[in-house]
Amino acid sequence: MLRLPERALRRVALLLLACGLSACGVRGGAVAEEEPLPARREVSAEAVQHVLEGELARFGNRRGDQLVALGKAVAAAGDDVGLRMSLAEALFLSDKPDDARRELKIAGALGAAPWELALVEFPYLQRKGSVQATVALFAGVSPEGASERFFQQWRQVAGRAGADAERVACHAWTKAFPRAANGWGCLGEVERLEGRHGLAAGFYRQAAEAGSEAYAGELMGLLLEQGSLAELMSIAAPVAASFRDSIGVTVGFAQLQAVEAQRGPGSACETLTALAGRIGGNVRRYADAVSRVRETARPELLRCLVNAALATRSRNEAMVLASAAAFDAAGLFDEARPLLERVIEIDPSNALALNQLGYTLAERNVELPTALAYLERAHRLRPDDGGILDSLAWVYFRLGRFAEAEPLSRRAIELAGAGAVLLDHLGDILWALGQKEEAIEQWRMAYWNAGEGDEDVRTTVPEKLERAGAPLEEGGEGDGEEDGEGDGEEGYQEEGGE
Repeated sequence: MLRLPERALRRVALLLLACGLSACGVRGGAVAEEEPLPARREVSAEAVQHVLEGELARFGNRRGDQLVALGKAVAAAGDDVGLRMSLAEALFLSDKPDDARRELKIAGALGAAPWELALVEFPYLQRKGSVQATVALFAGVSPEGASERFFQQWRQVAGRAGADAERVACHAWTKAFPRAANGWGCLGEVERLEGRHGLAAGFYRQAAEAGSEAYAGELMGLLLEQGSLAELMSIAAPVAASFRDSIGVTVGFAQLQAVEAQRGPGSACETLTALAGRIGGNVRRYADAVSRVRETARPELLRCLVNAALATRSRNEAMVLASAAAFDAAGLFDEARPLLERVIEIDPSNALALNQLGYTLAERNVELPTALAYLERAHRLRPDDGGILDSLAWVYFRLGRFAEAEPLSRRAIELAGAGAVLLDHLGDILWALGQKEEAIEQWRMAYWNAGEGDEDVRTTVPEKLERAGAPLEEGGEGDGEEDGEGDGEEGYQEEGGE
């Protein structure tokens, strides 16, 4: 059975639905929602057959056959706007712009809107890199009745021509769709890049009032960039009230309140306390909120949210664990530890809390016997968890039990994958065991595998390699242990033992 490509099926479906040939078995579900069905019209079965041939040729990359088939379809259908535009599109793809524009002129005479014709020619000009010609194409078209897609394409091109051209496109967008958020947001982005922050804030506010949570968040970010100018708080407050259930907008507004001199941190804490009440026991939303507040780098705001949330849910295991993780990630281990201990008290079999607490103690190189006890418990609960195995290997390393640490570290990588931190740990263990060449190899892999969140690896690995007398790139000068370089106490030595 022949299976048509989705786009070919959509095109044929549109034509069949328009001419009423539903008996051909193409259902309306094949038509993309953004493509409105054309008015029902009379099109011959012969024309439909040629359209089908053209689509098959198109997806077989047989441009010549496609042009022939579409030409026959146009001849069979007569004055059909859609087919004329399809033929023009195919002619543009075949680098025959004069013929394509001739077909577009006929389609325009038959009733196609100027903006529809512009969208057909746009990909050709874009492919040719004709920025000025493309800008002129869109600017010379009346946008009356145009779809938002038209304005999106116009803005895309105008943005490459400069702020003035982009501003024209955005203004036309707002004129055509005054209640749509994207046009106002478009203007806000242009003015923000141009440094006109007051104008940008006003446009972002209009986008937010049109219902855009994303642009409401952009407004908060803009005001924060400006140091929360007092006169702009009157803009932020009503927007925050409109999006009171949005975690991103509310956290941004609280941060804004915290840095705004006339309000101080009190109002911010009230905002986050109210947010905690609206979140209730929704663990997913709470985890999102504490993560966002942590990213503000304002511990007082994190404390406000956590205290408010846990005041009535101190035994909600997942929320307590999320709070502890946020404090730990913020470098506030003294505040994370009692929360982790509370989780373990609630559920002694919570391997995540046992691992988090044990690994953090090992990473800080304190209370190592206690850390070992926590991690051994976690390992018994989840013997095949690569993250827990890595933590256990790391506490063995800290205790100076290198031979016991090595197989656990290798097994952790087998189970959890070659993450930067795990490779870095293995490199440290191998170096301590005297397996220096492989240690250097693991450190290099750790560095090149480092991603977002692995900043420590990116910082410390080059330092370790330098102390080991090895370059970051394999095969460079100083690699290995020639003349005893990098051996003994002069090489790398991580703190271990107590």
